[in-house]
Amino acid sequence: MEKRIYHKAISGIKIALFIIISCQWFMANAQSLKTGSITYLTLNNGPGNNVVLGADIKDLQTANLSYLDGDGRVDADSCLKYAYNDPNVLTLGDSLNLDMVGIRAYKDKVVNIYLFFKITDAYKVLQKFISMYGQFTDKPDNYSDIYNWNSSLLTLSLRYQYKADLGVAIFTSKTVQNEIVADKQKATTGDYSQALSLNN
Repeated sequence: MEKRIYHKAISGIKIALFIIISCQWFMANAQSLKTGSITYLTLNNGPGNNVVLGADIKDLQTANLSYLDGDGRVDADSCLKYAYNDPNVLTLGDSLNLDMVGIRAYKDKVVNIYLFFKITDAYKVLQKFISMYGQFTDKPDNYSDIYNWNSSLLTLSLRYQYKADLGVAIFTSKTVQNEIVADKQKATTGDYSQALSLNN
């Protein structure tokens, strides 16, 4: 009888320890989910408006997609460019409205998300990004309005010029960008090998 009570007590202690450790882990990770950090940018994997880097372009509502500038040809990186006309993604909150959302896709995977905004909202957008993603990690120089946030999986570059009417925030998937570079290198190596075999 005493052995059963002892084993039940040990089992209960193990379960209690597991719950305590799980709660501590959850609380520690919940802290990292807070806005105002580069971790928050990485976890969102994009602007957080249902458009996600690396996602399949086919997962977006096709009725809201059109070729950017009506051009359905691939660019130099074999990417297609789309305008995404979903009213739900045209806001950054705090009465910040975007002019347009652009998407660039490689093999149907989202490699870039472009958020175009009025130049009059540039400072508000910068402040919004700092509040969401923390202080920018890089500013190339003091003479241009370029602010970069760089994480292990993606980059965000906010750019605007007061001479222009629009500013742009560019989210880039490093994973898909590396795939583009690797595929280009394979193609170049293959073309070079083919050229060598023709010369022999």
